[in-house]
Amino acid sequence: MAVQLETMTGTRRQALVAGLVLLSGLRPATAAAQEVIPRYTFLRGWGGTGTANGRFDGPCGVAVFANRVYVADAVNHRIQQFTRTGEFTRAWGTRGRRTGQFDQPCGVAVDQDGLVYVADTLNHRIQIFSESGQVLRTFGRQGSGDGQFAEPWGVTIGRNGRIYVSDTGNHRVQEFNRNGRFRASWGRRGSASGLFNGPRGIVADGQGRIAVADSVNNRVQVFRANGTFLRMWGQPGTANGALQDPRDLAVGSDGRVLVTDTGNGRVQVFARGGQYLTQLTARDVAPAGFAPLGITVDAADRVYITDSDNNRLEVFTTTLA
Repeated sequence: MAVQLETMTGTRRQALVAGLVLLSGLRPATAAAQEVIPRYTFLRGWGGTGTANGRFDGPCGVAVFANRVYVADAVNHRIQQFTRTGEFTRAWGTRGRRTGQFDQPCGVAVDQDGLVYVADTLNHRIQIFSESGQVLRTFGRQGSGDGQFAEPWGVTIGRNGRIYVSDTGNHRVQEFNRNGRFRASWGRRGSASGLFNGPRGIVADGQGRIAVADSVNNRVQVFRANGTFLRMWGQPGTANGALQDPRDLAVGSDGRVLVTDTGNGRVQVFARGGQYLTQLTARDVAPAGFAPLGITVDAADRVYITDSDNNRLEVFTTTLA
């Protein structure tokens, strides 16, 4: 709809501009200018390449609950648990198809009771464990039907214990109840709003919304818990706000969205509406370079990032100006 704004004056013109901005999913410039720009400071890191306890090979997803940090150590086919200061506490899993074994697990999430959910990617299933690594139940198998998966990459826990899985190879999100019973799915392969191409990271925010790293489409999409499309942002490129193979995402306490822009070797930070705020790059990290893959944020807004090339976990503190 073309609108001749230059023919309008006063209050009517101002109201129409504001209305068009809201309809486009963007905020007025004055509102965007008031966004608080967070600052991130490197706190600590741990790991290194290897198979020993506390070392990694291709660390992928990461989750934090209370004083425990869980890392999906994908190529070592295990989950490792640490304290928030990096002290190794336990690990579980070996390569295989039996219950409790893994084949390159990527996603990991923890619910309010401390149960650990793992996207066992190449076994095409979700496994649920106690905090000590005892397997409690599994669900899913390879396929494209309801409740089946094709290389699921991400898992998150929403309201009422609902389990949301990014079913990467089937280009959709699936929703399950806390017992693993299928409830709904949305999406298929495509580039229009609400469609996906290789979705990977997935996170539920405090308001019940579901954000997805739509990796091959180089964007983030946000939905209501029932799958209703809300907004999206991102396009291929290297400029601020552009993305190249985003793999994971997390939501801070004030709703800002942190995205591992893996192809560009950085983490980008956006306001909840999708406005670019800032980024973390290799110059922010000590002592090694930076290849961000998985990400999560704890209750104190500390940021935990799996650094896949350097086989480390990097931790940052957040300061709001």
